[in-house]
Amino acid sequence: MAFFLIALILAALGVGAYAYYNTGVHDIALRNYHFTGIPDWMPVAVVAGAILFLFLLHAIYASVRIRMLKRTGGRTGPVGPRPMSSISR
Repeated sequence: MAFFLIALILAALGVGAYAYYNTGVHDIALRNYHFTGIPDWMPVAVVAGAILFLFLLHAIYASVRIRMLKRTGGRTGPVGPRPMSSISR
């Protein structure tokens, strides 16, 4: 989660710097939709937000998976750990 916060801060700073230096507006056409007067920084912010959202979902999934593995106590499956072989080589 710390990496998510660092990435969020860096993305906010990057989008802020982009918005500061690109103050114009333009039109966006997506299939049947047409948006007029969109600030130049808005598409960058949307893409950065989507990527950070996916990163957050991955971090949540990883933390849940780690908790589930800790809860099982290291067992590999429904059978449990493999027994030690009695043959010594």
